[in-house]
Amino acid sequence: MANIILLILSIAIYLSFGLTNAIYILFSTITTFFAAKNLNGKNKKIILITTIVLNVGILLFMKLYLFGQEYITALQDVNILVPVGIAYYTLQVVSYIIDVYKGRIEPQESFFKYLLYVIYIPYLFIGPINRYEDISKDLYAKRKIKSENVWNGIIRILWGLLKKFVIAGRISILISTITGDTEIYKGAYALLAMLLYSIQLYSDFSGGIDIVIGASKIIGINLKENFNAPYMAEDVKEFWRRWHISLSTWLKDYVYIPLGGNRCSKIRNKVNLIITFLISGIWHGIHYLLWGLIHGILVAYSKYLKTKWKILNRIINYIIVSLLWCFFVWPDTILALKMLVSVFTNFNYVDLFSNILNLGLNIPNIIVLVLSVIALAIFDVKKEYFINKIKTSKIEIKTCLICTLVIFILVFGIYGIGFNVSEFIYSKF
Repeated sequence: MANIILLILSIAIYLSFGLTNAIYILFSTITTFFAAKNLNGKNKKIILITTIVLNVGILLFMKLYLFGQEYITALQDVNILVPVGIAYYTLQVVSYIIDVYKGRIEPQESFFKYLLYVIYIPYLFIGPINRYEDISKDLYAKRKIKSENVWNGIIRILWGLLKKFVIAGRISILISTITGDTEIYKGAYALLAMLLYSIQLYSDFSGGIDIVIGASKIIGINLKENFNAPYMAEDVKEFWRRWHISLSTWLKDYVYIPLGGNRCSKIRNKVNLIITFLISGIWHGIHYLLWGLIHGILVAYSKYLKTKWKILNRIINYIIVSLLWCFFVWPDTILALKMLVSVFTNFNYVDLFSNILNLGLNIPNIIVLVLSVIALAIFDVKKEYFINKIKTSKIEIKTCLICTLVIFILVFGIYGIGFNVSEFIYSKF
C-alpha cells in the first residue's frame, strides 16, 4: 500500500510539470521494461542495442535541440518540451537493461514496480543516479516508518537546506553581480567568481542530494552518497572519485570499462578516459564538450600535476577545477574562454579589494558566509564521525539540533524576489 501511494505521488508531482513529460518517461519505461523481459533469445543483443539507441538517442536529441536553440535562429521558434529529469532516468533505464543483459539482475516482473524505480520523485530531478540492484530491495520492501529514520532524515534535509539557502544563496548574489557585466567584472573578478562558484555549486548540488537522501531515509529507503569531500582531492582523477559519484561510477561501469578501461595499452587507456569525459560533457549539455575534453585530458595525465605536498596538491586541484567551472558560470563557450583568459591578462586585484562590498553582500553577510563555509569544510572532513554521532544521539540532542538548524536557516537564509535560489543548479541537466 505504501508503494502504491508513493507511485501515485511520484506520478502526480511529475505530471504537474507538464502532461507531455509522461510521453517520454513512459516510452523509456515501457521500452526498457519489455526489452529486459525478452533478453533470453538469439536476438537479445539486437534488442539490447536497439533499446539503448532509442533511449540515448532521445536524450542526445534533446541536448542538441537545447544547444541549437541558442545558436540557430530557425530553431528559436520551434517549441519542443524537454522532459524533466530525462538525463537522470535515461541513465537509470540504460543501466537496468544492461545489467539484465549481463545477468547481474533478474528482470522486474511488475511494470508498476519498475515504473516506481524510474519515476521515484525524490531522485528524479537531481539524482543520485541509482542502479536497480542498489535500490530495489529498499524500494520494494514492506517498510515501517521508524522514529530514528524520521529524526535522522529531518536533520539531513535541514543540513541540505542550510547549504542551499545560507551558503549557495549568498554566493549566487556575488556571482550574479559579476556575471551581469562582463566588461567591468573580469580579471580578478572573474577569478573570484570561479573560485566561489566551486563552493556554490557544491553547496547547491550536495544540498539537494542531502534533501533527497533525507526524504528517502524518512520512509525507509537508503540511497548511496553522491559526494565525498571532493575539494579534498589531490588531483582531478581523485576529484571525480569524490564528485557526483553516481555519475562517475555509471560512466566508469557502462562507458569506460566497455571501451577497454585500463586493460589495454597506455595510449588506448588515455583515449578511453578522454572519450568517457567527452560523454560526461555531452550529458551535461553540448556546451560542455570542451569542459569534458579538458577534464578527460587532466584525468589521463593527472600524475604529472601532483607535488609531494598534500596541502599544495589540494590547493592546486581546487584552483584547476574552479577555473574549469568557467564553462558553467558563463554557459557561452567563447565568453567563458574570454573570461578565463582575462584572469591571466587583467590583474585588477586592487580594484576588486576596494570594490568587494559593492558586489551585493555587506560585511555581516560575508562573515556569515565565511563561517558557514568553514563549518561545511569541517563537516566534510569529519563527515562519518558527525553522522555516526548524530545517529547515536539521544532524542533531546537531535531535537535541539533540529531547532538550531531551523532557526539558522530562517534567520540567515537568502529569500525573496531577486534571489534565484529556488531551483537547484544540477536539476537543469
